[in-house]
Amino acid sequence: MKIYYREKSGGIEILRCYGIAPRVEIPEMINEKIVISAAPYAFSCHMDENEELKNSSVWEFKDGFGFGREEHVLAGNEVEEIVLPDSLREIGRYIFYGCGNLKKLEFSDSLMQIGCGAFTGCHALEKLTVHMKQGKKSGVKEMLGEMWQRIDVTFLYEDKKARLVFPEHYDEAVENTPARILYTEYHGSGSNYRQCFYNKELNYQEYDKLFEMAVVMDKLEVLVDMSFGRLEFPYELTEKAREEYRGYISKNLSKIAVYLVKQEDMHRLEVISAQKLWTLEGIDVALDCASQRKETEVSAFLMNERADLVDKSVSDEQVAVDKIENYQKKVTHSSPAEKPLSMRKKRFEL
Repeated sequence: MKIYYREKSGGIEILRCYGIAPRVEIPEMINEKIVISAAPYAFSCHMDENEELKNSSVWEFKDGFGFGREEHVLAGNEVEEIVLPDSLREIGRYIFYGCGNLKKLEFSDSLMQIGCGAFTGCHALEKLTVHMKQGKKSGVKEMLGEMWQRIDVTFLYEDKKARLVFPEHYDEAVENTPARILYTEYHGSGSNYRQCFYNKELNYQEYDKLFEMAVVMDKLEVLVDMSFGRLEFPYELTEKAREEYRGYISKNLSKIAVYLVKQEDMHRLEVISAQKLWTLEGIDVALDCASQRKETEVSAFLMNERADLVDKSVSDEQVAVDKIENYQKKVTHSSPAEKPLSMRKKRFEL
C-alpha cells in the first residue's frame, strides 16, 4: 500500500491511499510520527490530486499480497472497509464523498472533529465500530446525523461492549389530491434514536426507552437485532429494559423463531434457549418451518429443545402435585380428631 501524506502541527495528515484490496487500514505511525488527521476528500474521487498532492510525501508498505498487480487509488467505489488509527482526531469535509460501496468504518473515541458532508453518498454504510479508549464520549452522533439509513454501532469499552441499532428514518411528501394539500409522512424511529446523545455521550437509558416506539414504527428484522443485541451485550441495561426486550421476544416468539430459521441464525435460536423464552407453540412453529426448508441442523437443535421443554413441563407438574399432596397430609395430621357428638354434649352439660 502507498500513502500520500504531509506533516502538520502535531503529526501526520493523510492525503491519499493507493493499494489493491478494498479494505484500507491506516497506520498509527508514519516515519515515527503520529497520524492525527485525514484531509478533505481523502477517500473521494472528487479530489483534485494535482493540487492537493503538491509537496506531499509518500510512505509505502509492502505486504506481498499484491505481487504482480498494479495499485490503484483507494477512493470512491473502490473502498468497502476503512480502519482509522486510534490516534486520529479529525477527518476533513467530504472525506468519504461518493464512497458508494463503503460498508464498514472503524475508529476510536479520539475522533471528535467530523468535517461537514463527510458521509455524503455513503448509502451502503451499515456498520460503525468504535474503540472507547478515553471514556464515554465519541463523534458518533455527528456521523449518524449525516446518514438516514440504518446503522449498526458497536461500542468497544475496556472489558465490555454494546451492540446497538440506529434505525433508518426518512420523510415523504404525500398529496391529498381532493383537498390539494401536501402533508409530510415520517417513517422509521431513527430520528428519535439519533437524539439519545448528550454532549457526545450516548444515554443508554434514553435509548432503551424508545423501544416501545420502534415496535410501532420499524420492521421485524430491526426489532430482532435491537432486542437480541441489548440482551446479549447488556451494557448499562436496566432490569426494566431487559424485561421489555424479553417481553417483546416472548410475545412475538413464533414470528421471530420463523424469521431466525429462515436466516439460519442458530446463534440467536440458542439465545432464546439461554433466556428461557421457548414455549411449545413457538418451538413447534419453528420446527415446521425448519422441516419445510430441510434445515437438518436447525431441526435437530429444536427437537432437543422441545424434548427438554416437555421434560421440564412434566417435572414442574409433578412438583406441583407433590406439593398439593404434602399440604393435604400436613393438614390432616395437624387437625385434632373430632370427638363424638355424645361426648361433646356431656361436656356441655357438665
